[in-house]
Amino acid sequence: MSVTGPNVRDSFTVVSEMNRHSALTVRSTTTHATYQLVDYADESTREALAGRSEGESVRLRLSRVGRRGNVWRADRTAASTPARSSGTAGS
Repeated sequence: MSVTGPNVRDSFTVVSEMNRHSALTVRSTTTHATYQLVDYADESTREALAGRSEGESVRLRLSRVGRRGNVWRADRTAASTPARSSGTAGS
């Protein structure tokens, strides 16, 4: 059985923000597949993703962690699109 995943950079939307266990859920904007991120290439990659809010877009390169389950490692992150504003501050 062959396992495939995003072996190239892809654009993802944050589905749920990073939790206290450093896990983050994202969805591919091209395939709509959901990925559970549980490992990060380095601390700067983890920190960059920790600041992302639900609905924000980010470009990532992912690789599978282990052989079972839907758990992934963020190998690289790139500039992202800010989250859509929910309103404007006004008087």
